Amino acid sequence: MSGSAPSPHDVVLIAGVAVAVYVTLVAAAQVVRRSWGVSFGVSFHLLALVTGVLAGLGLSSWHAPLAAALARHLSAAAVLLAAFPAVTLLNRLLWRRTRRDAAAAPRVLADTTAIVVVAAACLVVLQYVYGVRVPGLLAGSGVVAIIVGLALQALLGNLLAGIALHFERPFTTGDWLLVDGQHARVVEMSWRSTRLVTTDDVLIDVPNGSLVTNTITNFARPTPRHAVHATIGLHYDVPPARARAVLAAAAASVDGVCREPAPVVLVTEFADSAVTYRVKVWIDDHAIFARVLSDLRAHCWYAVRRAGMEIPFPIVTVYQPKPDRSAETAREAAARALAVHPIFSFLTAAQIEDLVRESPIVLYAPTEHIIEQGATGESMFLLVGGRVAVRMTRGGRTDVVAELGAGDCFGEMSVLTGDPRTATVVAQEEVEAVEIPKAAFARLIHDNPDVVSRLGELLAQRQVANEQRTGAHPEAAQVEQVRAGMLRRVRAFFQLGQ
Repeated sequence: MSGSAPSPHDVVLIAGVAVAVYVTLVAAAQVVRRSWGVSFGVSFHLLALVTGVLAGLGLSSWHAPLAAALARHLSAAAVLLAAFPAVTLLNRLLWRRTRRDAAAAPRVLADTTAIVVVAAACLVVLQYVYGVRVPGLLAGSGVVAIIVGLALQALLGNLLAGIALHFERPFTTGDWLLVDGQHARVVEMSWRSTRLVTTDDVLIDVPNGSLVTNTITNFARPTPRHAVHATIGLHYDVPPARARAVLAAAAASVDGVCREPAPVVLVTEFADSAVTYRVKVWIDDHAIFARVLSDLRAHCWYAVRRAGMEIPFPIVTVYQPKPDRSAETAREAAARALAVHPIFSFLTAAQIEDLVRESPIVLYAPTEHIIEQGATGESMFLLVGGRVAVRMTRGGRTDVVAELGAGDCFGEMSVLTGDPRTATVVAQEEVEAVEIPKAAFARLIHDNPDVVSRLGELLAQRQVANEQRTGAHPEAAQVEQVRAGMLRRVRAFFQLGQ
C-alpha cells in the first residue's frame, strides 16, 4: 500500500472524496450567491476540485513520495485559487455593501484588494508550502526590488491617487468635468486612470496622478444646476438698460434654460468697437451646454436685430453723425410740456423753443439717482420717457411722495431760485429727459427782462398755495412779502439788478 502508485481502492477513495467535497463546496457557493449576490466563477470550481483531491489524498493510505509531492503542489494550488474567492468576498464586504452599488464600486479598490490578497497568497505558498524564506528572498533581491520600484513609481503614484480620489470623492461616475480645457463625462474609475468621454464622443484616459495634481472643475457639484454664459457686443448707441432687457428676454426663450434663477445680463466691458455684455443662464444637464450656448447666441442675434440694435464689426470705422430725429422728437415733447406748465405757460412758443433748443437730451439707467435732496440745483428736467420716484427724507425716514412720468417735470424751483433740492428723484426704469440748464433761463431773461416779474409772481403763488395746503392762511401783507421776496431771490440768482 505504500508503493509508488496508488491502489485501485485508494483511487476510488480519492475520487469519491473529491466528488463529495466538490459538490458540497459548490452547493455552499450557490447558497452564498443567492444570499449575498456573489458569484465566484470558474476559479472556485477549480478550488473545490483541488480541495476534494487533497481531502481524498489525506484519507487514503497512499503515502509514496509521489503522493507527498502531489499533495504539496495541490496545497500550493489550493492556496492560490482560494485567493480569488477571498477577493470576491472582501470586495463584497468592503466596497460593495449592496447589490445596487456593485456596478458603481470603483475598480481601483477592487484591484488593490486583489493585488494584496494574491500577493499574500504567493508569500504563504513560498514560505509555508515550499519552505522558501521570504525575508531572505526579499533581502537577496534588494537590487531587483529597487529597479522594479523605480520602474513602478508612476504606476504606484497613480494607484495611490486613485485611492485618494475614491475617499475624497471630488467626482463620481456620470459627473461632467472640465479637464485640460475639455468638457468630458466620467465613465469609469480604475486603479491607474480615469476614463472620460468628451462631447465629441471621444474616449480620453487621464492618469489619476494627473487629476490629483490639477484643478478639477465638476459641473455636477454641489448640484447639477449651474451657470453657463455667452458674450455679445452691441453698438455704443444702444442704451444698456434697453440692451439688457432685450438680451434677457432672448435668453429666457432658449430651450433647456432654467426658469429659476432667471437669466442675468451684465455689462462687462467698454471695448474698442462695442459695449460687451455677458449673458448668464442656468442649466440642469451639462451634456447640452454646447447646444444651449449655440441657441443662446442665435436667439440674441435675432432679438437685437428685431429691436433695431446693431452688432458692430470689430473694425475701425469713420463715423459721420447724422441728424438725430429722436432728439428733435424729445425736444418737441418738452416744448409741449412747458406750454402747459403752471409756471411757464405764459411764455411764447418762440421763447419755449429757445429754452429747449440747446438743452441736452439725457438718459438715466434704472435705479440711478437723477437729483439728490439737499444738492445745489442749476437745471430742471422734463420727462420724455420712463418713470421716476420722488423720495423725501424727513426725520431720518425716507418716503416716496410722488411718481412722475412722461410730460412731467421737476427741479424748476431750484433752477429759478438756486435753492437746494427738496427731494431725491430716482429712475424706476430707463428714463429719457430734456435737461434745461440755468444758462438757458439766463439767456431768456436777458433777452426778455419782463419775464422776471412774471416768474416771481408765479413762484410766489405756488409757495402761498403750498402753505395753504399745510393749513396756514397767510394774510394779504404776508402774501405780498412772499411775492417781493421771491422776486428778489430770482433776480439775485440770475445776478440781475433790483
